[in-house]
Amino acid sequence: MAITKILVANRAEIASRIIRTCRVREIPTVAVFSDVDRGAMHVRLAEESLPLCKTNAMSEYADLEQIIATAKTVCADALHPGYGFLSDDPDAARRVIEAGLVWIGPGPETLETMGDKVKARRVAESVGVPVLPAVTGQMDDDALFAETKKLGFPLMIKAVKGENGKAMRLVRSVNELRRSLPWVKGDGIFLFDDEQVYLEKALLGAHQIEVQIMADKHGNMVYLWERDGSIQRRYQQILEEAPSPFVTPTLRKTLGEAAMAIAKKIGYVGTGSVEFLIDSDYNFYFLEMTCRLQGGHPATEWITGQDIVKWQIDIAAGEKLPLKQSEIPLLGHAILARINAEDPMRNFAPSSGRINYLRVPAGRNVRNDSGVYSGWVLPPAYAPMLSKLSTWGLSRDEAIRRMAPALAEYRVGGVRNNIAFHQALNSNEAFRRGETNTAMLEQHWWTEPEIGPDLKFVVAAALYDELEMEETRAQQLPTRLGEARPSQWKYWDKFNRL
Repeated sequence: MAITKILVANRAEIASRIIRTCRVREIPTVAVFSDVDRGAMHVRLAEESLPLCKTNAMSEYADLEQIIATAKTVCADALHPGYGFLSDDPDAARRVIEAGLVWIGPGPETLETMGDKVKARRVAESVGVPVLPAVTGQMDDDALFAETKKLGFPLMIKAVKGENGKAMRLVRSVNELRRSLPWVKGDGIFLFDDEQVYLEKALLGAHQIEVQIMADKHGNMVYLWERDGSIQRRYQQILEEAPSPFVTPTLRKTLGEAAMAIAKKIGYVGTGSVEFLIDSDYNFYFLEMTCRLQGGHPATEWITGQDIVKWQIDIAAGEKLPLKQSEIPLLGHAILARINAEDPMRNFAPSSGRINYLRVPAGRNVRNDSGVYSGWVLPPAYAPMLSKLSTWGLSRDEAIRRMAPALAEYRVGGVRNNIAFHQALNSNEAFRRGETNTAMLEQHWWTEPEIGPDLKFVVAAALYDELEMEETRAQQLPTRLGEARPSQWKYWDKFNRL
């Protein structure tokens, strides 16, 4: 069936990214927005936009009844949930389909099965994919503590319905387990309306690899290689790259086949990522399956030359996959940095406020997926993502070298951000050698950066921008008779002292 109009039930960067593909496909789009998002980028890009009427900003984009009613009002025949909000909700998928709309994503049964981490582990085990030792049965706390003796520490406490690195904690002793268990259960109730937890053996300093898969309604399935998301803060990826510098060609094939075996077992349709943890001896273990569009998909698009959102829409419309596994390209290397409004010096605490200055990078093989603009007020109610900056090169070294000037060019004023952190990471010797793992940020090596020529250049350029803006303001403001214009020499003094 042809899709003639799509309602994008999301916001900011991912909504803008989906709308841009739809514009290329000449498919009209409808944006929905909360009150604080009235002037947002995705609202400006869509052909139509309608408000969501609710005062609680956190729940407006998850108000399924209102969103379905809006889709029917504007005669949209499909709904794209993006990621977050409705995207992982089996009830949302079911109700959208029952309303006669096309759900651009996996079916409700798939979301229900893989959204339960214990059930997902069982699926992986049933097809012979290794999983980490765990205690998965629901029992009282005393029985749970007794079971930990079989596993040993360290352990991860995880909410059964958890996702996006939320409602999980690392514990290294029984006392830590006793203290942390109520917190994880509380997070599970608050975030996912479910207090069930399980314990899983922690694999410290591992490599976290996600395999991108695509499957159509005709039984065809391929994997689009892998992304390395080992660099994380609070169990959430902050930098991704494709392909992984750690994965060998043999392991790449093994992981791809394992991911497809899991997906075929559940009759998967759509796009998704199967995530694995890999130790230093190349032993791999199933972690979870993300049944939606992943935030790191631009890295995969770089190395394959494909538009994953286009594939999503075509699959939902009933079309076959355009390529077979043997035809999937693997071209060069891509690095993707998540540029967030957060302060790395304060444990990556989120920031919000008006973006009073914005200069985005450009150049050969530089891509910036963004949903913000200068003057936009970043609301505190949502994730503080500014953009996903990615670069591509024929080699990993070339992609890294392209990222350096792109980060130096990127300027954001008005909110704290992690650009300087990414600059420190990009120049880190261990990162450049590809020696990354999930424990890489625990040493806080970026808190006291060395004052080298690259940092001097960045600071000097920032001061020059400040000087330039001050000069412009001075020329625009009329002065009273006999009053001198503001002196700029103090900025040049700072520049000369570098």
